[in-house]
Amino acid sequence: MAVRVYGREIRAIILGNMEIKYELTRKSVKYVNLRIDAAGNVKVSASCNVSIDYIEAFMREKQAVIVSAVNRAEENSLRQQEQHTERQYADGEQLAILGKKREVKVSQVVPGTKERIELAEETIFFRVKNPQDTRHKELMYEKWLKEYQRGVYEEICHQVHGQFRQWGVDYPIVRIRRMTSRWGSCQPYRGVVTLNSRLIETPLCCIEYVVTHEFCHFIHPDHSRAFHALMTRLMPDWKQRRQLLNSISEWN
Repeated sequence: MAVRVYGREIRAIILGNMEIKYELTRKSVKYVNLRIDAAGNVKVSASCNVSIDYIEAFMREKQAVIVSAVNRAEENSLRQQEQHTERQYADGEQLAILGKKREVKVSQVVPGTKERIELAEETIFFRVKNPQDTRHKELMYEKWLKEYQRGVYEEICHQVHGQFRQWGVDYPIVRIRRMTSRWGSCQPYRGVVTLNSRLIETPLCCIEYVVTHEFCHFIHPDHSRAFHALMTRLMPDWKQRRQLLNSISEWN
């Protein structure tokens, strides 16, 4: 017998510390079916008679399987990206920081002075002992970027947290890690917000949007109408910021 497809929609659910987006397809099927492809895309099919509450309760029962599969796909994607990254950190290369492409300029430090990285409006300067040592420049940049990320993210988190004191929200633990399918995640009951390290490549307004989004989960740990109403109350232009974030070519 042919299976009829009635419609598809993209939804989201909080599983553990992760916001999981899933594609829900309404079909003439008997059971709720769950599939996770190699890229980590979660796909659910169910009859029109099955409620969202029932579907998401089913997904929570499968939480360990879903989270493990999504994390595994994310790790595989990161490994593939790293294999294709061939930066030399040489003059003329560009690095994206806060929504701008900064041109790399490398120079040799004067003997007796410290190696360092300096960020300017259009340029990022590498002052190093050996301009030809690519691996050393890479390690320097990774260390510098982690410190820079931490400073930017913490400053924005403290600013956003000020709006949430009225609800008694404590300042959370802020973690930073590389993610491929999420900009951030929130663990409301553990007081933890995790931000994607690559957010540092996007404009400040986009980072503010993601932080506000995650903080709103301390009030509404879902994506209900109340959650979106709170987002609109605190950040009236959040949809425009989200659109800008999603329009960045490197993330499409």
